[in-house]
Order: sequence, then structure tokens, then C-alpha cells
Amino acid sequence: MTIISKLSSKLGEKTEEGNRNIANECIENPSLLDEIKEGLKSKDKALVGDCAEVLTKIAEVKPELVVPYFDYLIPLLSIKTTRVRWEAIHAISLITPYITEQISKVMPIIKELITTDKSTIVRDYSVQTICNFAESGKKEALAAFPILKDSLLIWDGKHRGRILKGLLSVCKHAPECILEIRGIAEEYIEDNRSGVKKNG
Repeated sequence: MTIISKLSSKLGEKTEEGNRNIANECIENPSLLDEIKEGLKSKDKALVGDCAEVLTKIAEVKPELVVPYFDYLIPLLSIKTTRVRWEAIHAISLITPYITEQISKVMPIIKELITTDKSTIVRDYSVQTICNFAESGKKEALAAFPILKDSLLIWDGKHRGRILKGLLSVCKHAPECILEIRGIAEEYIEDNRSGVKKNG
């Protein structure tokens, strides 16, 4: 039995259990990831979503195993199937600290997802990718800053809590931005939205 045949959609499961089991197998035997990579190219979007979810589950534990598959995840961000996009960007967000150079090249794509994607989950993980990028160092923080700042104003502030945490990373790595960020934070300090708390 191939790894692909044991994925949730192939077993007729509606839970992630099958995919989690496959992820554990791949962690034990990383050579199995080649089959998952091939699955990412399938025309069967349920299968593609499963394979992307496997990479997400692996990245939660061993992100370095997923790094070589970054180039196969990026094309999935333009697929119409929402689940495929959110699993792909979730996996990307988890490996971002290991691939800052590659992320810097696809920042326009990620910014576009934050700005235009109709899925809150896709946008959340896109914002998280930028936040993780900002946490990587000064150069990355300065590149992330304008995207995070612009993102505060869209989608009725749905992603504000996550964005403000990302701005704290910018403060840490690029102190020259602190005054501007403090001004931004003060504007939202009275906001009662979930996830936004006053930072002492």
C-alpha cells in the first residue's frame, strides 16, 4: 500500500487522523516525502489538500523536513480550493524562519493573499508568515513592517491581534520603528476585539 493510498480522502475519512498518521510515518522515514511531493501536483484537489496537510503536520514537529518542498507549496497558493490554499500557507508559515531568503522573494504573493483572499484562515496564516518573517532579524523586520502596518486597516481589523504581535517583533529587531509602532498601538489600545490586549 502506498503512502498516498492511506491519506484521509483516499480512505473516505472526514477527519485528519489518516493524514496525521502519514505525517508521523514521514517523520520516521523522510524518504516517503517524495511521494507526498508528487501528490502536490495531482489534479485531485482533495488529494492535494491532504498532501499539503501532511506537510503542515510535519512542519509543526520537524519544520526542517518540509523546507525542501517550499517550491512545491507556493503554486498551491493560487488554487481555487480554499483548503489547499490554507494548508499550503500554514505549512509555509511554519517553515518561514528557515527560508527567509525565499520568503523575501514571494512577499508580494503573501501580501496579495492578506489583501484579497476571501478565506479568513488563509489570511490569518498569511499574516502569521509575515510575523514569523519579522521575527527573523532586522532586515526581515524592516521589510515586514509596511505590510503589517497596511494590513491593520483591512478586513475590519479581523487580523489586528496577530498583526500587533508581529509589530512587537519589528520593535525588537528594528528599534528605529518603535515610536511609529507605539503610535499605531495606542490607536487600538481601547479596541475590545479578541486577541488585542494592552501591551505594557
